Amino acid sequence: MYTVSNNLENLELYLEHDSGYVDWDLTPEDLEEAGMPKLVFHGNSADAESEVLEGCSYISVDTNYCLNLSPGQQKLYEILVSLQEGAVFTVTTVGKLAKAMGLENPLAAGKRLEHLQSLGAIAGFKA
Repeated sequence: MYTVSNNLENLELYLEHDSGYVDWDLTPEDLEEAGMPKLVFHGNSADAESEVLEGCSYISVDTNYCLNLSPGQQKLYEILVSLQEGAVFTVTTVGKLAKAMGLENPLAAGKRLEHLQSLGAIAGFKA
C-alpha cells in the first residue's frame, strides 16, 4: 500500500497565470459558461452549516495551513483568510478574486482555488 500526496510539482502551475490561457481565445460568454460559482465565506463555523444560497461554493479556509504554496497561491490564500476572518458572512466571485490578485482571466484564479483545495488549504470549492 502506498500514499499519494499533492505537491506543488504535481500541479499545473502555469494555469494559475493569465499567460496559461494565451491561445484559448475565450469570450465573456465562455467564461460565464465555465461555471464560476459565487464563493461564500463564514467567519463563524457554526453558520457554515446553513448553505442557503443556491449555486454557491461554501468555502472554509484552514487558517493554520503551514505547508509551502506557490507565490500566487500564497497571495490568494491570504485574501481568503482575510475574507473569512473579516466578516460574519462574505460573498464574492472568482472574477473579483482575480482582479484582487491582478489577474485578467478568472480561470487562472479558479485554478488557484482548485490547487489550494487539493493541497488542503481550503475546502468546499466546487469547480
